[in-house]
This record gives sequence, structure tokens and C-alpha cells, in this order.
Amino acid sequence: MSQETVLYQELEKLDLNEIKKIASLWNIQKIPGKDKKSTILGLMEIFQNEFYLKGILEKFTPLQVNILTSILKNKGVMTLGEISRKVNIPPINVEMELNVLRKYYLLYQRKNRERLTNNLDKYHTYDEYLKLIKVETNPKGEKFKFSIEKALHKATLAELPEEWKEAVGAKKGEHIETFLKNALEQEFLQKLIDGLSDFDKDVLHQIYIHGGVIEANTIRNYITVNRGRFEQTIPHLTSLYLVRDLYYVEDKFIRVIVIPKEILEFLQFSPILPPVKKGTRVRQEKISANGLDFFLNVKKLISYISRKGLNLAKSGKIKQADHKRTETELLSPDIEIFPEKSQVYQIELILPILKLLGYVDIKGENVILIQETDEFLKKDIFEIMKLVIHEVNEARTRRLNPAEVFTATEVPFYEKGILDKTVKLIMAHGKINSSVIFSHIIRDHLVFSPTFQIKTYEEDLADLRKEIISAIFYLQLFGLIEVEYPQRNLSLSELGAHYFNHEPLVTVTEKGGITINPDFSIIAFPDRVSLHGIHLLKAFCELKDYDRVYTFLLTKDSFQLGILLGYDKETFIHFLRESSKAELAQNLLFLLDDWGNNLPIVTITEDSVLLRTKDSQVMELLLGQIKGKKFVLEEVSPTGIIIEKSKVMEVIAIAEKLNMIIRLNR
Repeated sequence: MSQETVLYQELEKLDLNEIKKIASLWNIQKIPGKDKKSTILGLMEIFQNEFYLKGILEKFTPLQVNILTSILKNKGVMTLGEISRKVNIPPINVEMELNVLRKYYLLYQRKNRERLTNNLDKYHTYDEYLKLIKVETNPKGEKFKFSIEKALHKATLAELPEEWKEAVGAKKGEHIETFLKNALEQEFLQKLIDGLSDFDKDVLHQIYIHGGVIEANTIRNYITVNRGRFEQTIPHLTSLYLVRDLYYVEDKFIRVIVIPKEILEFLQFSPILPPVKKGTRVRQEKISANGLDFFLNVKKLISYISRKGLNLAKSGKIKQADHKRTETELLSPDIEIFPEKSQVYQIELILPILKLLGYVDIKGENVILIQETDEFLKKDIFEIMKLVIHEVNEARTRRLNPAEVFTATEVPFYEKGILDKTVKLIMAHGKINSSVIFSHIIRDHLVFSPTFQIKTYEEDLADLRKEIISAIFYLQLFGLIEVEYPQRNLSLSELGAHYFNHEPLVTVTEKGGITINPDFSIIAFPDRVSLHGIHLLKAFCELKDYDRVYTFLLTKDSFQLGILLGYDKETFIHFLRESSKAELAQNLLFLLDDWGNNLPIVTITEDSVLLRTKDSQVMELLLGQIKGKKFVLEEVSPTGIIIEKSKVMEVIAIAEKLNMIIRLNR
């Protein structure tokens, strides 16, 4: 029967070498058949294989697709003139495009012998393709919502691939509904995925973190780069119904690999963890929670700038030496949730926040503090936390153009909507893998967006991935989530539950939660010490080690730094008394009292103005007018005060109203 078709007759006119060239065009690696006849029949069978046909269709340009779909919609035949009018291109140009389609043996030509013009030549699609090539569009992303149950509820068992029936263990004569019920149970789906090779799991995971939809060309490149074969991996995953290989018309034939709805729902709670490549060091299993460390580091960087200053390189960026110096002064919260971001220095994250708070600016080649910070440092750490998070939440709504040193370039501040969505997913699941968050948000915010376009998908996806990375990164940095390594499962931390759900924090430390040794090293047990207690220890002591328990060292410098950071020494001493089983040693109390009362602070103030009078009565008169207006930084003598540089002209105006004679030395 197949030998009577036009396709067979057209191929039969060719010699074997020409037939091999056509097979090469169709990316057929192994020529079927031993002789010409069997080769042609084998090729015709492959031409009707949807996998190979899709590979050809996705190669065509929008114009070629327009021509082919127009002919298909017109019952498979159109004249050259009709096609020319349809696509609004001269016949001679149309013929060039038609010849491409003929070269792939999708069309054949029947010349009109009665007239000189070739505009009446007819172009036919071969009967084999007429019903096979679909010209559907993708309204409302329906193709991305593929449901196994919906697609197969009217199918028969015989229509299903043997691989799937064998995997499920289908019985002869079994009803399709019974088969689907068994095939879509969680236990079977887990068994099916567990049975995949590491490479196939990785490919499925890659499609999953694309929101369950990926362009065929993108995943083909990924498979090829990782030394796999697209022609093997995708058909295998398709045969098991873990993915569907679909296409639709949108200017071009758009071919996408889609994970069915039922598989997506299963992967939400049983995600695929990508295999670890050979030679890669796996992080030790642990749960990481940063607590209040980052907010303490905000205070510590302010203290660092006030004590040691911060010089910039000629490029306007932070010097590498200052990167390293500040990093040793700050606590080391875990910021390695995304390995590619592990080299971020905290100073690059904190300076932009201090700029938002209005505490830093650039003067010459230095980063300087531009207002008094004592009040900020004395704020309760939870108040500072709320203030910092609020400023970062609002950062994207502000129209600022700060110097690069005040911009979080490596990990930009997140978009509030993406952060909220991430938090909702974490709260809904209790514990959720980071890949599930990516899949959810990409699907909701991108794939099903009314403005979604497949041609800009990868570019839009890269932008959205950056937003999700930033949201998760800052949630961990701020101590609001815990991360379980190496799987990278996320859940709300104690601090996160307090911040988002207003759950009360444990504030009391158990008696014996800490042990103070004679050398003033302190052992703290995290399960017996409150979050705020650990925070106080980190503020007043050097953190030496953390391996299930904390090891701190209390020194004169560390204790005085705690006071400089705005903490009350009596609060710390009270905490030590309440937390230690043993009474505090008298020599320790004596030292703490001595260290706390004799801070050798030297204050150097730049950009301030000295105002002097010859008569103390004149000074009293002037102070009476300006004292309540925050102009005065300090009264140094009965005839001398230091005032804000920015308030000089206002002070002059007030002095003139009092009939004082001004002498301005600049």
C-alpha cells in the first residue's frame, strides 16, 4: 500500500546517494534497510515518527511555517499564486521557500502544463503529513498545563506505550481508569523516578526548575554539553510519561518539553535532588541558621568605620585589603546557599544598607559616617532588624543613583513581591526544597504571565532566577530561614516565625546553658541558650569555634567592643549570672567592672565648626536661641561651642537678629 503513495513514488525516483542525503537532513543516524526499496520504506516510517518530524518542523523560519500551515489548512493543496497572495511576497521569492520544504519532502509540486505562467502550479503536502502535522496555537498556555489523566481518559490500554505499561505492571484487559489510578499514585511515581539514571534525573530536574516547561533547543543543548543524547533521553522520559514532547504554532513551530501536571504536583513534595558530580566535595550535613548575626554585623561595620576609617581604591571600589580586614572583624553568617555566590564580602551587602539608613557617604576617597550613630547603636537588636528589613523591602521603590560602592551588585536587593511569594511557599510546605520554589515562582510569574513569549523565555527566566536567588539569599542572611544541607531544604527559623507569624521568642536561658572556664573561655549550648543570649555572647566575646556547641573567649577588647556597639554591660553580666550554674568568680566581676568603667575613648570630629565669643554672657544669649534646634554638637567652654557645619548660615542669621557682630573664618 505504501508503495502506491506519492511520497514513495517521489523517493523512488532518487538514487541511493540522494536518499542518504535526505536521511542526513532529517538527522537519521542509521540508514534503515539493506536495499533501495527497504530503505525508502524505512525512511517513510521515520518521516511519520513524531519525534523526528518535530525536529524538522522546529527548524523552519516563520515564512516557511506560514506557507506550510496555509497549505495544510487548505486541505493540503494551494497554487503558487494563492500562496503568494496569502504571504504577500512575489511568486519568485515564494518558490525559493517552497523548494526548502520540498527538499525535506514535506511538499511536492504538480506543474500546470496548459499555461505559460507557473502561478497555477499546485503544491501539495504528502498525505502522510496531512493529519499528522498539527497547526494548533497555544491559547492561555494550555500546552503548558498538560494533564496525563485528562489526555488519556478516553484512550485504550493498547494505545499506551509498552514501556509505561511494563513499568506500571498493567494487566491484560485492565480498564484505563484503573491503570491511570495505579500509574499516578505517589508510590509508583517515586519508584519510576528512582529507576531513572542519574543523567535522566538531572535532565528532568533541569526541566522542573524551568517551571516544568523548556524549549526543546535549550534542553537539547544542555544534554549535548553534558555528553548525553537528546534522541535517547527525551524519548525515554516521554515513554514513561514523565515529560511530554509537544509543539504549537506561534510564527514558528515552537517545540517544548513539558512536565505533566500530575508529575509537577508530585515533585513539589518529593523533589529530585540533582546528583553530585564526581570529584565535587559535598558539604557536611547540617542545619544552618544565622540568627541575629547580620544585624550585629551592621553595628560592627559602623564601629569599624568610626575606629579605622574606610579607604576606597582609585576606581571608587572597596580595596581588597579592606574586604579582608572587615571580614575578619565581622561574624561569619552562612551565605553559601548558592555556591556561585559564596565569594560575596559582607561589606558589599552592609554598606548599601547603611546608605539607605542615611549613615554613610563618600568624601574624597573615603567612606565616612555622616551623622551621629550612638542612638542607632543603642537600639534594641530586634528594632534594628525590623528597620533594616523595612529599608531593604522599600529599596526597589526608591529612585536613587548611589555610587557603586553603595550598590549591592553581586546580590541585588530583592523584589518584595518575590520575597513574599517565597515566604508563603515556605510557610505552606513547612519544609521546602529550593528547587520547588524556583519551579513554582517561574511557573506562576513567567510561564503563565499574560505577556509570556517563548522567544524571550530564557532571557526573562535569567532575570527572574536572579530575583528568586536574591529573595532566598537575604532570607537566609537575615536569619529568617533555616537551610538544611546538602539538600538545601528551607524552613522558617525561630527568628523567622517571630518576624512573620509574631510567635514569641524564648528569652530565658536555662541554668547551666553556659559554662565559664577559669581562662574566661565560655562554652554555650545552643539548645539551652536563648537566641538573644547567643547574640549577647557574640557581641561581648570573640567567637572561637562552633561545632554543635559554641566556644567563646571573653577578653578586655571584646568586652569593650560590646559596650562601643551600644550594649549595656549590666545586661550582659546579668545574663552570665542567670545562665551559668556556678557563681561568677570575683576576679571576673572585678575585671568586667574595671574594663567597663575605663574606656579610653578619643573622639575626633571632622566637618564641625568652632564658635567662640569673648564674653560668656554673649554665649549664653546665643545658646538661648539655638540650643533646642540641634545645632550644637558640644559645649567645650563657657565661651566656646562646636556646631554642625551645615547649620553655619542659620546660626549667622540668628546671631545677626541678636545684633551680634559676625566674624567668619574659613
